[in-house]
Amino acid sequence: MNLTLAIDCSMRWLNLGLADSDTLYGEENINAGRAQAELLPDLAEHFVKRHGFNLRRLERIAVTIGPGYYTGIRVGLAYATALAAGLGIPAVPVSGLYAIAYPLLRGGLAAASLVKARKDSVYAAIYGGCSESNIVPDVMNAAELVARLCSRGYGGRDIVIIGPDLDEFDEIKKSEYRVIQTPPAIGLSLARASLGLEAVNPALIKAAYVRPPD
Repeated sequence: MNLTLAIDCSMRWLNLGLADSDTLYGEENINAGRAQAELLPDLAEHFVKRHGFNLRRLERIAVTIGPGYYTGIRVGLAYATALAAGLGIPAVPVSGLYAIAYPLLRGGLAAASLVKARKDSVYAAIYGGCSESNIVPDVMNAAELVARLCSRGYGGRDIVIIGPDLDEFDEIKKSEYRVIQTPPAIGLSLARASLGLEAVNPALIKAAYVRPPD
Protein backbone atom coordinates (compact mmCIF):
# COMPACT_ATOMS: atom_id res chain seq x y z
CA MET A 1 0.00 0.00 0.00
CA ASN A 2 2.84 2.43 0.89
CA LEU A 3 0.58 5.00 2.59
CA THR A 4 2.76 8.10 2.49
CA LEU A 5 2.43 11.46 4.20
CA ALA A 6 4.41 14.11 2.31
CA ILE A 7 5.66 17.24 4.09
CA ASP A 8 7.16 20.36 2.56
CA CYS A 9 8.22 23.47 4.48
CA SER A 10 11.08 24.49 2.21
CA MET A 11 9.48 27.80 1.21
CA ARG A 12 6.91 30.04 2.91
CA TRP A 13 4.09 27.57 2.28
CA LEU A 14 3.36 24.52 4.39
CA ASN A 15 2.42 21.72 1.98
CA LEU A 16 1.02 18.30 2.90
CA GLY A 17 0.03 15.42 0.64
CA LEU A 18 -1.29 11.91 1.21
CA ALA A 19 -1.09 9.05 -1.28
CA ASP A 20 -0.42 5.38 -1.64
CA SER A 21 0.35 3.11 -4.56
CA ASP A 22 -3.29 3.03 -5.68
CA THR A 23 -4.89 6.25 -4.45
CA LEU A 24 -4.19 9.97 -4.32
CA TYR A 25 -6.08 11.07 -1.21
CA GLY A 26 -5.47 14.80 -1.31
CA GLU A 27 -3.35 17.72 -0.21
CA GLU A 28 -3.39 20.75 2.07
CA ASN A 29 -1.36 23.82 1.20
CA ILE A 30 -1.20 26.86 3.51
CA ASN A 31 0.74 30.10 3.24
CA ALA A 32 2.09 29.70 6.77
CA GLY A 33 4.99 32.14 6.62
CA ARG A 34 7.00 31.94 9.83
CA ALA A 35 4.36 29.87 11.64
CA GLN A 36 5.33 26.53 10.05
CA ALA A 37 6.86 25.05 13.21
CA GLU A 38 3.83 26.04 15.26
CA LEU A 39 1.25 24.74 12.79
CA LEU A 40 2.85 21.59 11.38
CA PRO A 41 2.25 18.94 14.10
CA ASP A 42 -1.48 19.55 14.57
CA LEU A 43 -2.08 20.26 10.91
CA ALA A 44 -0.42 17.00 9.84
CA GLU A 45 -2.39 14.93 12.35
CA HIS A 46 -5.73 16.50 11.43
CA PHE A 47 -4.96 16.23 7.72
CA VAL A 48 -4.35 12.48 7.96
CA LYS A 49 -7.47 11.97 10.10
CA ARG A 50 -9.59 13.89 7.61
CA HIS A 51 -8.80 11.22 5.04
CA GLY A 52 -9.83 8.36 7.31
CA PHE A 53 -6.47 7.38 8.78
CA ASN A 54 -4.41 8.05 11.88
CA LEU A 55 -0.69 8.61 12.03
CA ARG A 56 -0.02 5.00 13.05
CA ARG A 57 -1.42 3.80 9.72
CA LEU A 58 1.34 5.60 7.83
CA GLU A 59 3.97 3.45 6.16
CA ARG A 60 6.33 6.16 4.92
CA ILE A 61 7.00 9.87 5.44
CA ALA A 62 8.24 11.93 2.49
CA VAL A 63 9.95 15.25 3.13
CA THR A 64 11.65 17.91 1.04
CA ILE A 65 15.32 18.33 1.88
CA GLY A 66 15.81 21.60 -0.04
CA PRO A 67 16.67 23.84 -1.63
CA GLY A 68 14.79 26.74 -0.10
CA TYR A 69 14.61 28.64 3.18
CA TYR A 70 17.05 27.38 5.79
CA THR A 71 14.60 27.53 8.70
CA GLY A 72 11.71 26.00 6.76
CA ILE A 73 13.83 23.09 5.58
CA ARG A 74 14.94 22.42 9.15
CA VAL A 75 11.35 22.59 10.46
CA GLY A 76 10.02 20.09 7.92
CA LEU A 77 12.99 17.76 8.20
CA ALA A 78 13.03 17.73 12.00
CA TYR A 79 9.32 16.94 12.27
CA ALA A 80 9.24 14.39 9.45
CA THR A 81 12.25 12.41 10.62
CA ALA A 82 11.14 12.49 14.26
CA LEU A 83 7.66 11.29 13.28
CA ALA A 84 9.05 8.52 11.09
CA ALA A 85 11.46 7.39 13.81
CA GLY A 86 8.69 7.43 16.42
CA LEU A 87 6.43 5.34 14.20
CA GLY A 88 9.25 3.00 13.23
CA ILE A 89 8.79 3.64 9.50
CA PRO A 90 11.20 4.82 6.79
CA ALA A 91 11.35 8.27 5.27
CA VAL A 92 11.82 9.47 1.69
CA PRO A 93 14.08 12.47 1.01
CA VAL A 94 12.88 14.50 -1.98
CA SER A 95 14.18 17.63 -3.65
CA GLY A 96 11.45 20.26 -3.77
CA LEU A 97 12.57 21.00 -7.33
CA TYR A 98 11.90 17.39 -8.30
CA ALA A 99 8.40 17.61 -6.79
CA ILE A 100 7.71 20.75 -8.86
CA ALA A 101 8.92 19.05 -12.04
CA TYR A 102 7.21 15.71 -11.41
CA PRO A 103 3.89 16.32 -13.22
CA LEU A 104 5.80 17.09 -16.42
CA LEU A 105 8.16 14.15 -15.97
CA ARG A 106 5.20 11.78 -15.65
CA GLY A 107 4.03 13.07 -19.02
CA GLY A 108 7.39 12.27 -20.61
CA LEU A 109 8.58 15.88 -20.81
CA ALA A 110 11.90 17.33 -19.75
CA ALA A 111 11.61 20.06 -17.13
CA ALA A 112 13.75 22.82 -15.68
CA SER A 113 12.20 23.62 -12.31
CA LEU A 114 13.07 26.65 -10.22
CA VAL A 115 12.21 28.66 -7.15
CA LYS A 116 13.46 32.08 -6.18
CA ALA A 117 16.57 32.45 -4.04
CA ARG A 118 18.14 35.66 -2.68
CA LYS A 119 19.76 38.44 -4.70
CA ASP A 120 17.97 37.81 -7.99
CA SER A 121 19.15 34.19 -8.02
CA VAL A 122 17.16 31.01 -8.46
CA TYR A 123 17.46 27.46 -7.23
CA ALA A 124 17.10 25.32 -10.33
CA ALA A 125 17.49 21.79 -11.64
CA ILE A 126 16.97 20.02 -14.96
CA TYR A 127 15.19 16.65 -15.07
CA GLY A 128 14.24 14.27 -17.87
CA GLY A 129 15.44 14.27 -21.44
CA CYS A 130 19.07 13.24 -21.89
CA SER A 131 20.54 12.40 -18.49
CA GLU A 132 23.92 13.79 -19.52
CA SER A 133 22.24 17.18 -20.01
CA ASN A 134 20.59 17.32 -16.60
CA ILE A 135 21.80 19.42 -13.69
CA VAL A 136 21.37 18.64 -10.02
CA PRO A 137 19.84 21.33 -7.79
CA ASP A 138 22.09 24.38 -7.97
CA VAL A 139 21.94 28.14 -7.46
CA MET A 140 22.37 30.60 -10.36
CA ASN A 141 20.79 33.67 -11.86
CA ALA A 142 17.97 33.38 -14.37
CA ALA A 143 20.15 34.29 -17.34
CA GLU A 144 22.59 31.55 -16.41
CA LEU A 145 19.78 28.98 -16.31
CA VAL A 146 18.76 29.93 -19.85
CA ALA A 147 22.42 29.75 -20.94
CA ARG A 148 22.81 26.31 -19.41
CA LEU A 149 19.76 25.05 -21.25
CA CYS A 150 21.21 26.33 -24.52
CA SER A 151 24.66 24.89 -23.83
CA ARG A 152 23.15 21.48 -23.15
CA GLY A 153 21.39 21.43 -26.49
CA TYR A 154 17.82 22.05 -25.37
CA GLY A 155 15.78 23.83 -28.01
CA GLY A 156 12.67 25.83 -27.34
CA ARG A 157 10.35 22.82 -27.69
CA ASP A 158 12.60 20.30 -25.90
CA ILE A 159 12.06 21.38 -22.31
CA VAL A 160 9.61 23.33 -20.15
CA ILE A 161 10.66 25.78 -17.43
CA ILE A 162 8.31 25.40 -14.47
CA GLY A 163 7.99 26.99 -11.04
CA PRO A 164 6.06 29.39 -8.82
CA ASP A 165 8.31 32.44 -9.33
CA LEU A 166 8.71 32.70 -13.10
CA ASP A 167 6.88 36.00 -13.39
CA GLU A 168 9.75 37.69 -11.52
CA PHE A 169 12.39 36.89 -14.15
CA ASP A 170 12.22 38.64 -17.51
CA GLU A 171 15.18 36.62 -18.81
CA ILE A 172 13.04 33.51 -18.59
CA LYS A 173 9.78 35.00 -19.83
CA LYS A 174 11.54 36.41 -22.89
CA SER A 175 13.51 33.24 -23.68
CA GLU A 176 12.60 30.74 -26.39
CA TYR A 177 11.50 28.17 -23.81
CA ARG A 178 7.98 27.25 -22.83
CA VAL A 179 7.13 28.26 -19.27
CA ILE A 180 4.51 27.13 -16.77
CA GLN A 181 3.82 29.34 -13.78
CA THR A 182 2.64 27.15 -10.92
CA PRO A 183 1.20 27.89 -7.48
CA PRO A 184 3.57 27.15 -4.56
CA ALA A 185 1.26 24.29 -3.52
CA ILE A 186 3.11 21.00 -4.08
CA GLY A 187 1.65 18.70 -1.42
CA LEU A 188 0.11 16.11 -3.73
CA SER A 189 2.86 16.36 -6.33
CA LEU A 190 5.41 15.67 -3.59
CA ALA A 191 3.44 12.66 -2.37
CA ARG A 192 3.13 11.25 -5.89
CA ALA A 193 6.80 11.85 -6.68
CA SER A 194 7.95 10.15 -3.49
CA LEU A 195 6.15 6.89 -4.30
CA GLY A 196 8.76 6.11 -6.95
CA LEU A 197 11.74 6.92 -4.72
CA GLU A 198 13.62 4.82 -2.20
CA ALA A 199 12.71 5.10 1.46
CA VAL A 200 15.58 5.12 3.95
CA ASN A 201 16.26 5.18 7.67
CA PRO A 202 15.11 8.66 8.77
CA ALA A 203 18.33 9.11 10.76
CA LEU A 204 20.27 9.10 7.48
CA ILE A 205 18.42 12.02 5.86
CA LYS A 206 20.33 15.28 5.59
CA ALA A 207 19.30 18.71 4.32
CA ALA A 208 20.49 19.89 0.91
CA TYR A 209 20.41 23.66 1.32
CA VAL A 210 22.26 24.68 -1.91
CA ARG A 211 23.09 28.07 -0.44
CA PRO A 212 22.79 31.19 -2.60
CA PRO A 213 25.63 33.74 -2.70
CA ASP A 214 25.92 36.14 0.23
